[in-house]
This record gives sequence, C-alpha cells and structure tokens, in this order.
Amino acid sequence: MAARDETPPARLLEALYAGVADVAAWNRFLLAFADHMGASRAVLLLTRAGEDRPREILSPGSDRRRAALYVDRYFATDPFVGLPQTRVVSFGEFLSRRAAGEIRAIRAYLSETVGSQILGVDIAPAPGLVARVRVARLLGLPDFGGRERARMEAMVPHLAIALRGLALTMRRDAECAILRDALAASGQGTLVIDRDRRIMVSDGIADALIARRAGLSASNTRLRLATAAADRQLGAYLDAAPGDGDEAGCTLLVDPAGDDAPIAVAVRPIRPAMPVWTSDRDLLLLRVRDPSRRSRFDAAALRGPLPLTSAEAAVTAAMANGETLREAASRLGITYNTARAHLRAIFAKTGTTRQAELLALVQTLVPARQPAATDRRHAQR
Repeated sequence: MAARDETPPARLLEALYAGVADVAAWNRFLLAFADHMGASRAVLLLTRAGEDRPREILSPGSDRRRAALYVDRYFATDPFVGLPQTRVVSFGEFLSRRAAGEIRAIRAYLSETVGSQILGVDIAPAPGLVARVRVARLLGLPDFGGRERARMEAMVPHLAIALRGLALTMRRDAECAILRDALAASGQGTLVIDRDRRIMVSDGIADALIARRAGLSASNTRLRLATAAADRQLGAYLDAAPGDGDEAGCTLLVDPAGDDAPIAVAVRPIRPAMPVWTSDRDLLLLRVRDPSRRSRFDAAALRGPLPLTSAEAAVTAAMANGETLREAASRLGITYNTARAHLRAIFAKTGTTRQAELLALVQTLVPARQPAATDRRHAQR
C-alpha cells in the first residue's frame, strides 16, 4: 500500500509564513497546526541552554494559570528536552528509554503540564537558541499514530525556515535596542523623513521633542523646525536635487522658545537599497541633539580606563556626548583630517569600529555626569 501524502496544506503554510516575527501570527499558526495534527494544543517554546526560564512560550488556547505554573514550577525540570535535532520524537519513544520509577514521575509531571500524549521536535534556529515544538493530546484521547508523525515530519523543514527568520528578527531587535539605548544616553534623537518632510521613522527622544514642541513640531506628519531660518534652510536642502556624492549633509541650529537650550539638527541623505517606505529613494536622516537629556562624559576621566592620549580622550568624550566628528573638530580647534586620524587610533585602541560601539564601551567604563537644570541654557552657548 502506498504511503499517504502528508504534504502540509497551503493554508497551514500561509499561516506559518504570514508573520514570522509576529506573536499573534505564531499563535494563529499554532491553533491551525493543532487542528491539522488532531491535537488538543500546540506549543512553541524558545529558550537558551542553561537558562531557568524560557525566552518565549506560546500556547494559544491553554489555561493561563497552567501556563504560568509551567514557567514558574516546571520549566527547569521539564524532562521532555534535549531531543535529537529536527527529529520528531513521540511520548512513547521517550518513555521507553526511562526506568520505571522515572516513568511514573514523568507521567505525573505531564498530567500537570502539557498533556498525556505528546509529539515533539527540537530545532536550533541560531547558535545557543533552541525552539521546542510540541503537540499534545489530553488524558483519555488516543496516542498519536503514524499519520500524525508523518504530518509533523513534513512540517519540520518549514518550521526550521520560519524559526530561523524569527531568530534573525530577535537578534535584529536586540541590536536595535542596544543602539537605541546608546543613542538615548548620548541625548541624540533620530528621525527619517522624505523630501516632502513626511516623518517615516522617529525614536523616543525625537518624539518627546516634537510632543513638547521644543524646536521641532509635526503638522500632518510633516516635520517643521521652530526657527524660521533653520526651517527655510531645511526646505532649501529638501528642494535641491540630490547630486552624486552629496553625502555631507548640513547642520542646522534651532533655538526653541522658553528655557530650552538650542538644538543642533544634523541632516544627511540616505539611500536605502530598496524603497521600503516610499517610492522616493532619497530619504533624509536627521540626528537631533537634546542638551537637556545628554550625559556629559569628561575627557580626563576617560584616560584612566582607556589607553588614550589627551587629544584622543577629548575626541572620544565629544563623540560619546553626541557630537559629530566635524562638530568635535571645530570645537576642539583641530582639522577634520586630524580628528579622523584620532578616531582611527581610538577605534584601534578600544577594539570598536563605530560610534555606537564606542559609546557603549564608554558607558560601561566611565560614569556620565548628567547636566544640571541650570546648565541647560548655557550648554550650547
């Protein structure tokens, strides 16, 4: 008799690939997968070796109390782990390699957690990260048979692809969070706008400045600068046809009303490889320095933990405080080329390659002095 074709149906694959980085999409897939497997529930658990709590656990339709109980009480002692990579293992196979006393304990454990009958597969989508995929039937239901095993085996290659996408997204999100923290510590906000001034992306610092109209404002999602001259300069820059090699950009000084210190807005063209947000490929990156939030790193304090000369420490402190290299060179009274030479030496001595990495290193080694409220108005004057 010919083996039955258990190729996953298109609707199930559509559910899997609908949003590999979206928790709601994974929950919808797990519900569809449980139905496809004739299971009471399907579970996805992400963890790292040696951790006593999962990074993520998704079990749509499960009782929340039981799920919380599993994380708090049972995760660290879960016996159904360490399965051969990408190999579907049944509950019966797992028990066949255990002693009788251990089997009784495992059955008691499972009755309190997942269910009575289980099919599982472990997939490592990234180094150190393990995804445990489990489908379970509750007490009183028949065990999974050959048909269900074949169905799960047919899904393993697709699960591996989707989980790799999820792992890459998790890594990207972690890297972005580190970069956001580094930028926030330097007092720099970030916006991306198109040549119609539409705000495509903005971070928390920029959003806060816009919300309190501290030099920046948004009208129908279009950016405006509080100082008329700076706003006209931005408009002229936006209207100018971008030329080849036009990468220098410009820096605008915005003087908000009230007691807020002047804000420097560095404008630079960026050209994404693909027009992700708009048909206009010529987007602009705006870096906004908010002196009221910026941490102050002192050049002298950097020379203790870092093997820097006085000149290199001055450039490092300037970069850590959010200045561009050109701004630092101008304030320190050195040429831009000299500042670049110092920066190359700094990167070589600290083992960093980017300003964000340098800032992260400085933050871990040297405490920053927060500017006092009375310093705000004089910070840039």
